[in-house]
Amino acid sequence: MLHVQSGNVSSNQHPCEYEGSPLADLDETTLQILRELERSGDSLVEALEARLEIMQEAFMAQIRSQVEQVGLKLESRLLLYLSAAGKLVVEGSDADAEGLCRIIAQQPSLQRLFQQMAQAALLSHGLAVASQAQQALAAQGEDVVETGTLKLPDPQA
Repeated sequence: MLHVQSGNVSSNQHPCEYEGSPLADLDETTLQILRELERSGDSLVEALEARLEIMQEAFMAQIRSQVEQVGLKLESRLLLYLSAAGKLVVEGSDADAEGLCRIIAQQPSLQRLFQQMAQAALLSHGLAVASQAQQALAAQGEDVVETGTLKLPDPQA
């Protein structure tokens, strides 16, 4: 929350903004980061998602190229994801999945690129959740200051 006085911009908060909240004991640097997350979190998530889309397009172009080079005819839709151990898993019809696994085994850069995409997706999702949570905390703090009551977020939202 910015306060403008005499043409000067100040990032000082109301002293009671986090009073009574779990954030009340955080140092000023950490609180400033949280305020920045509240202000800029959505745009950071959008930038990460745009980067993720570019990475996905590059990954799919490499996969298509490799599939064409080996003459593999994919007959079914395949599902690719990372296992808990961080390995690329391919699910689908046995023949298609085996063929794509062979291609990926011969091209370790494809697995690395997929891992990087998964990390970017996880970071984007985590930042989106953190940004929403911080915005909700800030809105609750404003409600407490303005009305003296605390509104809990709708769990269905």
